[in-house]
Amino acid sequence: MTSVELGVLRQSIEATGELVSADTVSMKPPSIRRVWQYQVKQLAPEGSLVQEGDMVAQLDTSELTQRLSVKTAKLEATLQDIETSKLRNAKKLEQLRLDLAEAKMSFDKAERKFKLSDETVAVIDKIKYEKDAVIAKDKVQLTKQKIELENQSAKQREAMLEGDRQKFSSEVAALKKGIESLTLIAPREGMVVYGNDSQGNKIKEGQSVFMGDAVLSIPDLNHMQVNMTIPEVEASRVKLGQQLKIRLDANPDKVFYGKIIELGAVFRHKNQDVPLVVFDAVASIDEADTDLMRPGMTAKIAIDIANEKQELLLSLDAVHYESGQAYVLLPDLFGESKQAVTIGTIGKELVSIKTGLDVGQEVLLP
Repeated sequence: MTSVELGVLRQSIEATGELVSADTVSMKPPSIRRVWQYQVKQLAPEGSLVQEGDMVAQLDTSELTQRLSVKTAKLEATLQDIETSKLRNAKKLEQLRLDLAEAKMSFDKAERKFKLSDETVAVIDKIKYEKDAVIAKDKVQLTKQKIELENQSAKQREAMLEGDRQKFSSEVAALKKGIESLTLIAPREGMVVYGNDSQGNKIKEGQSVFMGDAVLSIPDLNHMQVNMTIPEVEASRVKLGQQLKIRLDANPDKVFYGKIIELGAVFRHKNQDVPLVVFDAVASIDEADTDLMRPGMTAKIAIDIANEKQELLLSLDAVHYESGQAYVLLPDLFGESKQAVTIGTIGKELVSIKTGLDVGQEVLLP
């Protein structure tokens, strides 16, 4: 026998979920010019705990190393060309300066010879001396022009080679930085969790990944939450802030508590194989167990959707149906009698009674 009580009907919505970290650092291949695909050469063991600064993954460097070798050779050749060009220019300018000094001496000699010629010198010789002086003077100007042109040409060659040097130096530095960046270093302490490829499989050593793919992640186990999928039919009953219970499939005996902190904005099909329409939700976990909880663990969630108002409550086992009409059995002098009732919300163990019974009234159980 049981009795009608006044209270709040406790109800829950069952959902499934997966543990994730609220604070996860994803480790992806670096962005390197002309590189879109990377091969994973080495990975820290999944589930291992790492410290900030530890190597967690090594990507193949052979292609960049080969490119670095080519660019380094070009840089060294350019540096050699710069030195050779400087020596050649210095030697050429030195020779032109000697030619200029010689041309000036020849001009001074020819000019003096012309100026010292008097009436005792034949006219034809004087004309010759004058022409020699003019030719010597022109040679001085020509040599000066050669020196100026050589200086300009040297500057142009120097600028061209310096441009090549800067270009190759920049490329060498970028390749060295790129090779260094192919060693993925943990930015903080945490646990290693491998990423998934396009088919949803865990990334492994020897596999190729693309720029933007998460090779692995380092979640913060102290800030765990659960991503849930909730059936569309329950959408109107799920609200932000609702309390819930979480049981890990790996350890269903232990109960964790949390509340809904985020609701999805759209409905979707659960997956291609299951046409069930669901929406996503995220719940916090009040006290995460860092020894037990791991990202990716599946869980069963019971969302508490209790009505805050008090109602007449009766054990669900005490309600019977006949031709769609609910009734209960009341004790009387002759044993029992049927009493029609109108039921409201049905919970897991209790049901609310709208009409037909009063608080404290006793009802027979089957």
